[in-house]
Amino acid sequence: MSSDIKRLVILLAGWVFGMSFSLANTATMNQDLIEQAVTAQLNEELSILASQRHWQQYQAQFTLWVPSSVKHLPLCHSDLVIEGRNHQTIPVGNLKRMVRCDDGSHDWRLNVTVKSVLSLPVVVAQSTLNRDEEISAKELKLETRTLSRATDFLTSVADAAGQRPTRRIRSGQVLDGALLIAPPLVQKGNEVIIIASKDGFNASTKGIALERGSRGDQIDVQNLRSKKVIRAVVSGLNQVHTQF
Repeated sequence: MSSDIKRLVILLAGWVFGMSFSLANTATMNQDLIEQAVTAQLNEELSILASQRHWQQYQAQFTLWVPSSVKHLPLCHSDLVIEGRNHQTIPVGNLKRMVRCDDGSHDWRLNVTVKSVLSLPVVVAQSTLNRDEEISAKELKLETRTLSRATDFLTSVADAAGQRPTRRIRSGQVLDGALLIAPPLVQKGNEVIIIASKDGFNASTKGIALERGSRGDQIDVQNLRSKKVIRAVVSGLNQVHTQF
């Protein structure tokens, strides 16, 4: 083999190696950027929830699976856009996120799978809680648990005490707020005080509840004086509010 041909072969081999290294390097950079962007977005979601729900402390862990097709994508030269593909209230469990590059030259999008785990103190039953029986604070405790499924939970004993389970809750089970209802403050047939408001003025009269209701529920009430049936909001024990 002549020296010229040898030089050409060496140059071609170097070019191929350089291209392979460049592609591998781009794929690694893309994957790193995707993981950083998705993790940052999930942390922001949890931070907002923690503030809204008054979580005292929590720890989150995310495991991401980025498709192998990432190695064929050009490097994005703008901030990646992350869009949610779940309708979960709390980003825990198996999640989907779409990652989008909109840099104007090499636009692309990619779906990423995430396994999200959350650890924090939650309300747990200390003993069996029976359906429709009022819960007392002594039957509950705060315990740090690691949650890997998209189920709701409570982080304050006060939020559960006085409520009633809609089904039996086992000892050691995390309390799901969706399974609790407030005790009725008005029973059907009870005499109630109807408070009517308008422009800062209040007037009250007596009525009969035609439905049972907890605080905030709208129920039918019959005015004892006029016999008229109205809709009113339960605001206290045997007390409802309405407007003129």
